[in-house]
Amino acid sequence: MEDKYNMTIEQNIFLAKRNIVDSIWKSSHIEGIDITYPETQKLYDGGNVARLRLDEIQTINNLKHAWLFILNSINNESNIELLKSINRTYWSKFNR
Repeated sequence: MEDKYNMTIEQNIFLAKRNIVDSIWKSSHIEGIDITYPETQKLYDGGNVARLRLDEIQTINNLKHAWLFILNSINNESNIELLKSINRTYWSKFNR
Protein backbone atom coordinates (compact mmCIF):
# COMPACT_ATOMS: atom_id res chain seq x y z
CA MET A 1 0.00 0.00 0.00
CA GLU A 2 1.30 3.44 -0.97
CA ASP A 3 2.00 5.92 1.82
CA LYS A 4 -0.30 8.83 0.94
CA TYR A 5 1.51 11.11 3.39
CA ASN A 6 4.89 10.74 1.69
CA MET A 7 4.56 13.43 -0.97
CA THR A 8 7.10 15.11 -3.22
CA ILE A 9 7.88 18.81 -2.96
CA GLU A 10 5.84 19.40 -6.13
CA GLN A 11 2.84 17.59 -4.65
CA ASN A 12 3.13 19.60 -1.44
CA ILE A 13 3.28 22.88 -3.36
CA PHE A 14 0.25 21.86 -5.44
CA LEU A 15 -1.69 21.01 -2.27
CA ALA A 16 -0.69 24.27 -0.57
CA LYS A 17 -1.73 26.36 -3.57
CA ARG A 18 -5.00 24.45 -3.83
CA ASN A 19 -5.82 25.12 -0.16
CA ILE A 20 -4.30 28.58 0.31
CA VAL A 21 -7.59 30.52 0.45
CA ASP A 22 -9.06 27.98 2.88
CA SER A 23 -6.02 28.34 5.11
CA ILE A 24 -6.21 32.14 5.02
CA TRP A 25 -9.94 32.01 5.75
CA LYS A 26 -9.41 29.75 8.78
CA SER A 27 -6.45 31.81 10.01
CA SER A 28 -8.48 35.01 9.73
CA HIS A 29 -11.08 33.49 12.06
CA ILE A 30 -8.33 32.70 14.56
CA GLU A 31 -7.41 36.40 14.32
CA GLY A 32 -11.03 37.29 15.16
CA ILE A 33 -12.06 38.51 11.70
CA ASP A 34 -15.64 37.71 10.73
CA ILE A 35 -15.30 36.96 7.02
CA THR A 36 -16.91 34.44 4.69
CA TYR A 37 -15.01 32.10 2.40
CA PRO A 38 -16.22 33.93 -0.76
CA GLU A 39 -15.11 37.26 0.76
CA THR A 40 -11.70 35.75 1.50
CA GLN A 41 -11.44 34.56 -2.10
CA LYS A 42 -12.39 38.05 -3.30
CA LEU A 43 -9.65 39.67 -1.19
CA TYR A 44 -7.13 37.05 -2.30
CA ASP A 45 -7.95 37.88 -5.91
CA GLY A 46 -7.32 41.59 -5.26
CA GLY A 47 -10.90 42.71 -4.68
CA ASN A 48 -12.36 44.65 -1.79
CA VAL A 49 -14.90 43.86 0.92
CA ALA A 50 -16.41 47.18 1.98
CA ARG A 51 -17.72 46.05 5.37
CA LEU A 52 -14.27 45.08 6.68
CA ARG A 53 -12.04 47.48 8.56
CA LEU A 54 -8.73 48.41 7.01
CA ASP A 55 -6.75 46.53 9.69
CA GLU A 56 -8.78 43.37 8.98
CA ILE A 57 -8.06 43.62 5.26
CA GLN A 58 -4.39 44.22 6.06
CA THR A 59 -4.28 41.11 8.26
CA ILE A 60 -5.74 38.98 5.48
CA ASN A 61 -3.32 40.47 2.94
CA ASN A 62 -0.44 39.76 5.34
CA LEU A 63 -1.55 36.12 5.55
CA LYS A 64 -1.64 35.97 1.75
CA HIS A 65 1.81 37.51 1.43
CA ALA A 66 3.21 35.15 4.06
CA TRP A 67 2.00 32.17 2.04
CA LEU A 68 3.38 33.61 -1.19
CA PHE A 69 6.73 34.27 0.48
CA ILE A 70 6.93 30.69 1.71
CA LEU A 71 5.94 29.28 -1.69
CA ASN A 72 8.46 31.50 -3.48
CA SER A 73 11.21 30.54 -1.00
CA ILE A 74 10.57 26.80 -1.01
CA ASN A 75 13.75 25.98 -2.91
CA ASN A 76 15.97 28.33 -0.91
CA GLU A 77 18.36 26.75 1.49
CA SER A 78 17.14 27.29 5.02
CA ASN A 79 19.79 29.41 6.66
CA ILE A 80 20.26 32.40 8.90
CA GLU A 81 19.89 34.87 6.01
CA LEU A 82 16.47 33.46 5.11
CA LEU A 83 15.38 33.64 8.74
CA LYS A 84 16.62 37.24 8.96
CA SER A 85 14.65 38.08 5.82
CA ILE A 86 11.47 36.61 7.28
CA ASN A 87 12.01 38.51 10.52
CA ARG A 88 12.80 41.77 8.72
CA THR A 89 9.70 41.43 6.53
CA TYR A 90 7.51 40.65 9.54
CA TRP A 91 8.73 43.50 11.72
CA SER A 92 8.73 46.08 8.92
CA LYS A 93 4.94 45.71 8.82
CA PHE A 94 4.70 46.93 12.42
CA ASN A 95 7.34 49.68 12.39
CA ARG A 96 5.82 51.99 9.83
